[in-house]
Amino acid sequence: MNLLILNASPKKKGGASRFFSRLFRLFLPGTRKKVVSLSSRQDFQKVLGLFPDMDAVCLFVPLYVDGLPSHVVEFLNQAESYCKSHSCRFRLYALSNNGFVEGKQNRPALHMLQAWCERAGISWGGGSGVGGGVMLQVLGIVYPILVGVILLQMALAFFTTSTVPSELWCSLAIQICTWLFLNSGMLFCMARLSAAVRGRKPLANQFTRVMIPSFLFISIANIFMILSSLFQGRFLFALLKRDKWYND
Repeated sequence: MNLLILNASPKKKGGASRFFSRLFRLFLPGTRKKVVSLSSRQDFQKVLGLFPDMDAVCLFVPLYVDGLPSHVVEFLNQAESYCKSHSCRFRLYALSNNGFVEGKQNRPALHMLQAWCERAGISWGGGSGVGGGVMLQVLGIVYPILVGVILLQMALAFFTTSTVPSELWCSLAIQICTWLFLNSGMLFCMARLSAAVRGRKPLANQFTRVMIPSFLFISIANIFMILSSLFQGRFLFALLKRDKWYND
């Protein structure tokens, strides 16, 4: 089986879609996988050239304004005629993520991809919608650092006292269990998606989210956006300033 994993985020570096695409590879050991970036027009021909040899394509894409990013829409317009002329027979799967907490916000993007499959003569394999994608990406960065710090403390304790305090074992277990709980919905959906890809079977669209209460998510997201804007040179008063509308 030949599988093409497409990271369709327009971001050159980082991004939640890149994080999910890399994590997804771990669910498919032993499968011939090719991971390619689809971030701009310069990638179109390279990706299209891979389609005829693929049995399955899994597209990882962010939700932009309740739909697909503009460069993905442009790519699909070209891919429709290419797939017809080259008799492509792969099955398309997708994982769409958004910054909102509700995973169902990704439903329009998955419907757009399903409609494209019908026009291009490609089998739609189904998709997953993940809410809180950016937060899950941040958790995927922060928690390995926390676990690494604890493991370092455990190593130092072992070399100095030949024993590891039970408090460190407890802290390690708490960090791992917390990460697994917060990501449990996403991991479950990704496991189902990978099973469908491996079995070359269709999957009903599924939706999940980061496993924290909505009110807490909103508070954390507001703080994160303010800090991100400050790091990018924007000031708080500019963020809160209302836009002025002028009539011609």
